[in-house]
Amino acid sequence: MLDSLLTTERIQLNASIVSKKKSLQTLSCLFAENDSNLDQDLVFDAFTSREKLGSTALENGIAIPHCRFSGCTQAQSAILTLNNGIDFDARDGKPVDLLWALIVPEESTDEHLEILALMAKILSQASL
Repeated sequence: MLDSLLTTERIQLNASIVSKKKSLQTLSCLFAENDSNLDQDLVFDAFTSREKLGSTALENGIAIPHCRFSGCTQAQSAILTLNNGIDFDARDGKPVDLLWALIVPEESTDEHLEILALMAKILSQASL
């Protein structure tokens, strides 16, 4: 399932980003640059709206920003790693330096939850 979600074009490593906002903008750009159906500003708005409901940071420097988005035609993910951790309002208070983002079509509620659960399981088992 995950192999169809991620392409190398949506991976950015060792970015010099200093804020949660900038990290979400960068992820939005990774999605929009590789899918003509996606508008960077609208994807960013969807991510920030989701973050207002509660932080998508897990623990140990990991966050999974995610949203359902009407312009999205299929589930997609992107990975962003940072040179230095940033405040992402994580429960454990640790800075985040790995973001694995997910966007799914607006109507894909079950798929959204299934993919998120799988991503969280992978991240909890990996020694990152």
